[in-house]
Amino acid sequence: MIGRNDEHDMTPTPTDRALRVVLKFGTVPSVDGNDGRLGQVFLNLIVNAALAIPEGRVGQNTITIQTRAEGSMVVVEVSDTGSGIPPEVMPRIFDAFVTTKPIGVGTGLGLAICHHLVTAMNGRIEVESVVGAGTTFRVFLPPARSGRTQEVPVPRPAQTTSGRTCSVLIVEEEPALRRVLERLLAPHKVTAVTRAPDALSLIRGGERFQLILCDVMMPEMTGMDFHEDLAKTHSALADKIVFMSGGAFTASARSFLERIPNRRLDKPIDTNRLRRLVEEVAVVEQPAGN
Repeated sequence: MIGRNDEHDMTPTPTDRALRVVLKFGTVPSVDGNDGRLGQVFLNLIVNAALAIPEGRVGQNTITIQTRAEGSMVVVEVSDTGSGIPPEVMPRIFDAFVTTKPIGVGTGLGLAICHHLVTAMNGRIEVESVVGAGTTFRVFLPPARSGRTQEVPVPRPAQTTSGRTCSVLIVEEEPALRRVLERLLAPHKVTAVTRAPDALSLIRGGERFQLILCDVMMPEMTGMDFHEDLAKTHSALADKIVFMSGGAFTASARSFLERIPNRRLDKPIDTNRLRRLVEEVAVVEQPAGN
């Protein structure tokens, strides 16, 4: 729940993209919504903000996340000091397949999905942008009604058309997304961990998985490092990794994803594509006689 009077300046280490994240959390009421869906929305907005910031302006690059009450609504703002959105794109910014990202980075579906999810929670999302100065996205959400919480549809658990299941390892540091993925894949044997070293420990201890869903950018050990380590000792399992990415933050990450043959899922995750992927693995890798 966001409801603190708080301000933090989270300066990353020199190995991260050179920007500051400033948090300004005002006192706001609880809202009607689903934490997994809201996690998807804000993750996408923050990733977009990071990708919009050019390199080389150390000390000037900032993402500001703040909350406040405005009239009868709760407002969450995500602002960046990035390159801004061209005026000709603004009227279509929430349309599917519209993107200002470089070719190969993102699908142009992220903001369209954000708009759909926020609208489904009886909210709205607005944007202001100045080319060369930055962009602000504002998410307006209604406060929770006293005594009850509005139910927002959540992803349905996967239904296996073949009747077969598979073992899936999820390596994802973001709690909300991890819970959504676990719910989606409930009929299958799902193991979820927060850190790549924990995933390696399971595998070294003898655990085997038919599919590994792994985040690319993680603070302690990236998905790239996880893949490299696994390829040295369990190459067959390294081939089973499907990388989840909200956008490659560095040139090395983009190069890595272009170089390796592993499949990739863009965040926010396309739930239908994920279900098809897991079903395919369940059918192809089902042991003979089962």
